[in-house]
Amino acid sequence: MPEGPELHLSSLFINDSVKGLIFSGEIHKSDVSKNPTIKWDVPFYTITAESRGKEMKLWLEEYTPKEGTQAMPPQKISILFRFGMSGCFKLSSVDEIPKHSHLRFFTAKNNADTIQVLNFVDFRRFGKWEVNVDWGSDRGPCPITDYENFRHNIVNNLENPAFKNKAICEVLLNQKYFNGIGNYLRAEILFRSKIAPFDDAYNVLCDWKHAAFYPIKTENGAAPSNQDPLYLCHAICSEVLKLSGGYDVETGLKENGSFEKWLQCYQNPHMKSLTDRNKRTIWFDGEPGPLVPNDSNIRRPKTKRRIVENVVEKSVTGVKARKRNVVTESTELQASSRIPTRRSPRFAHVLELKGEQTL
Repeated sequence: MPEGPELHLSSLFINDSVKGLIFSGEIHKSDVSKNPTIKWDVPFYTITAESRGKEMKLWLEEYTPKEGTQAMPPQKISILFRFGMSGCFKLSSVDEIPKHSHLRFFTAKNNADTIQVLNFVDFRRFGKWEVNVDWGSDRGPCPITDYENFRHNIVNNLENPAFKNKAICEVLLNQKYFNGIGNYLRAEILFRSKIAPFDDAYNVLCDWKHAAFYPIKTENGAAPSNQDPLYLCHAICSEVLKLSGGYDVETGLKENGSFEKWLQCYQNPHMKSLTDRNKRTIWFDGEPGPLVPNDSNIRRPKTKRRIVENVVEKSVTGVKARKRNVVTESTELQASSRIPTRRSPRFAHVLELKGEQTL
């Protein structure tokens, strides 16, 4: 599932991709989508994006050429997106619209340029959008763009039952306080904090209630390692933004990719794993803590992208042997890999279909 960094990267991708583009015409919704149809009756408009945790807004603003006169302020609407399990944005030509595109914004016709389409793509169809609504009232400030208010919101509400007698790994997924934090982020945050995943959330967070918002640099200018879980919510998200892309829901972890190399705990086969009360897997090192559910199960990492087997075949002489990589990929990946579209950063390295290779 896309987490805070992935939505933030998507907003940056949109702002970079559509900069200078003018959109026009009807906004198309796919026939299978149950989300609302968007009525936007203006000749031309521009698009910008911003994110807040696990939500992202598109702003559509009426565009008037410089030579024209405009007596009234430009019309403006917002579309609030929640990406669900597999939502993302892609920019394509009008002839290469992705198969699972459920909302499409078309650029204006221009004799010099090909019509381009900004697509909201969601092959699992859990993504949602709403028109002209505020950010979700059940979601707190963003740890990436509004870290200080994010921290205040948690510290000032520690007496709330949401933090009492709850495992810290489960509380980290409560979007009312930890907006944008998901499964891989919570594993990395707790691992670096050296906090057991099933320790009591209230006790853990009270220890950091009066800590400095940011690490205090030493005399030589270097910041010491910080185990403050609230600060790490911000710092680790910021680290993901500096990578080539975050977690890719279409291909899983990229082999030898910068994101996979960056991970220290999540889906690491050398780490331990258990399921929490919501049956979500948490990865950790050391002891799990006292609040482990009675029905918690151990889970092992699954490679969604491909399964590589080493097959040794003897030659006719019986002396030489060769190894062959047999690659098995999911049907959904095969379909998505053929789409020649510009993708947001977290989808920048989609696996090419190579069939069977001989080493």
